[in-house]
Amino acid sequence: MDLINRYIYAVTQKLPESQRADIEKELHGLIEDMLEDRGAGVGIASTEDVEKVLLELGPPGDMAARYRGRERYLIGPGLIDSYWSVLRIVLYSVAVALGIAYMVDFFTSSDPNAEKLLEYLVSLLSVAIHGFAWVTVIFAYIEYRGARQVSKDAWQPSDLPVIPEPAVRIKPIESVLGILFSVLFFVLFTFSIDLIGVHRFDENSIAIPVFDQAAFAKYLPLIWLLTAFSIFNEARKLITRKWTPQIAVMHVIFNVASVIVAVILFSDMTIWNPIFMDQLVQAGLVTPGNESYDLVKSIWDRSRDGLIYVIVIITLIDTVSVLMKRFRRKEGNTALTK
Repeated sequence: MDLINRYIYAVTQKLPESQRADIEKELHGLIEDMLEDRGAGVGIASTEDVEKVLLELGPPGDMAARYRGRERYLIGPGLIDSYWSVLRIVLYSVAVALGIAYMVDFFTSSDPNAEKLLEYLVSLLSVAIHGFAWVTVIFAYIEYRGARQVSKDAWQPSDLPVIPEPAVRIKPIESVLGILFSVLFFVLFTFSIDLIGVHRFDENSIAIPVFDQAAFAKYLPLIWLLTAFSIFNEARKLITRKWTPQIAVMHVIFNVASVIVAVILFSDMTIWNPIFMDQLVQAGLVTPGNESYDLVKSIWDRSRDGLIYVIVIITLIDTVSVLMKRFRRKEGNTALTK
């Protein structure tokens, strides 16, 4: 019966993943026994019989708490698996992103030495500590908000949430990729902004940066806040595994914030390398007066506005996609109630 499945789903979602399968079987057996004691098997039990049994068992949160035992924690059992997953993703992403940046810098540098390795290790430790703190604070806040939102009204089986349909479920890989790209962008803009540019690899390696690192630095706090916001959103998706109105709204807010930051950032002419074309000429990559020079200069002059347009279009497509998922879900729910 759907009500039984919803109850068991609500209980197991508040427990560590390693325990869910066993407890699901145990609860199915317990509810079947209780229904049979009332003279009604699962196949013939009425909704009223099922509701009485579920009321006797109590709210899903209380049932999950009985399985968990002690209740003193910063991040509860219902979130701990997601917490460790997000933390591992963040730390692995940091290590990979900084590792790639270090390798590129090491092999393109004219004077590679042990000092660069030390800088890499210090940066890795610093970012790992910040990543650990961010993830812990985010999950502690989610745990705190969840505890505050517990209803004081008497619980009823009709309060059980519906098991999410496949169309509105969020695959874990989506959240994993979201966190991965957020961390990669964070590391790139914070530690390796000079890698964004034109590189020539030969006996005289040349790197011509697109951005002015000193001017770009004033916008780093915005990028950090955006990264934290992104990890917060992806963590909530990894926990709920479905599109809810709140998650959809937060996703749209993040998209709007991303566009605003992009417009502010890339509209500032001071962050762009003012001698980019001159450096290309000095490196012998282009020659003034040639058709190739005019083409590269035209692309360079238009790239700033073009980048903003690309970001806006991609963000708009993503936002419409999320809203369409919510719209399809509402249509499905309306059809079911007719």
